[in-house]
Amino acid sequence: MKRKVAILGTLDTKGEEVAYMKGLIEARGHTAILIDVGPLGPPWVEPDIAKEEVARLAGCELSNLLQTGERDGIMEVMGEGAARLLLNLLREGRLDGVIGLGGNQGSAIASMAMKALPLGFPKFLVSTVASGNIRPYVGYKDIGVMFSVGDLVGGPNPVTRSILANAVSALLGMVEQGKRISSERDERTIAITALGNTQPAVDRAMELLREKGFQVIAFHASGAGGSAMEELIEAGVINGVLDLTPHEITEEVVGAGAYIPVRQGRLSAAGRLGIPQVVSTGALEYVCFGPRESIPPRLRRRKIYMHNPYNANVKVSRNEIARVGKVVGDRLREAKGPTAVLVPLKGWSIYGGEGGPLHDPQGYKIFIKTLKRRLKTDIRYEEIDTHINDHHFADACVNVLLEFMEGVGR
Repeated sequence: MKRKVAILGTLDTKGEEVAYMKGLIEARGHTAILIDVGPLGPPWVEPDIAKEEVARLAGCELSNLLQTGERDGIMEVMGEGAARLLLNLLREGRLDGVIGLGGNQGSAIASMAMKALPLGFPKFLVSTVASGNIRPYVGYKDIGVMFSVGDLVGGPNPVTRSILANAVSALLGMVEQGKRISSERDERTIAITALGNTQPAVDRAMELLREKGFQVIAFHASGAGGSAMEELIEAGVINGVLDLTPHEITEEVVGAGAYIPVRQGRLSAAGRLGIPQVVSTGALEYVCFGPRESIPPRLRRRKIYMHNPYNANVKVSRNEIARVGKVVGDRLREAKGPTAVLVPLKGWSIYGGEGGPLHDPQGYKIFIKTLKRRLKTDIRYEEIDTHINDHHFADACVNVLLEFMEGVGR
């Protein structure tokens, strides 16, 4: 079956590499769509979609855009235009996969475009900067990334030929044999959020839900995980949510941590769509960093517990935990579907339990007081005199969610 594959590239500097990839795709019997996202020089190879059209899709004339001389703004416009172009092709049934290549700028444009595509759609990036911090390029999307090893200039050579051919093969493997994410309602899918500090509760809840016939997807509350969960809720993949570990809210409020940025509106999608949700307080009492030296100076005098040599947990202030309570309450008060908040009174994580290095009973009380003031009366609220990882607490959360799911299913 002939598939349509888009290639995103700056054809003024990477034209020879793009032409080589086009030949590989067509040799496999597929159609390659060349999209020029290089705003500056003339293309080395004729594109199917010119850079002027890409810029126009973002509401700009390329000639006017270049006159600004603002390189970051130019790249942002090209990324936005390429994103809109890919979405248009997808809606029209003219896109089965996308591959991009580039240096820093080309990678930025290609990744901006790819991040607009849905999770599960085949996307791949070959980049000269892929051996460094690629989170800004990938975000929370399932973009396959390969380091180019050699620089992508001067045309394919004995090294880059291999890299580019392998990348094309990886992308075509997804296109030809891959499986898209299902949104079938009969799957009865529950999302649950997790960190190592709440894993015992998550394991117990997943066991109970699977016994009841639910598919359960665990999302690591690492910024990317919670963000991906919110998008999948919007996509109709998720039928119910057990947000045991909404940790990302704290890092969003504090404005620091290894797991920011997060998708805007964390803790909002389920409520907005009326999907049953049970929310708890897992790991809201600290923020995460890498090694100790990665902690910002302003936070280094706080209580710190090293999860391991490469991961630090830093306790939040009383003022910050109050703000977290406000954010959680304000976002949940907009919920249109059945919603419950269950709070374990004896600790919100392994380290936050009684006797633990991050245990803060007074901070918990401040959070609870603020939260309760913000919640609507039709949101169920329960305080349970256990630690979050006690089986009794996980059982209580699952029972409430099952009650909600049964009510919605009637």
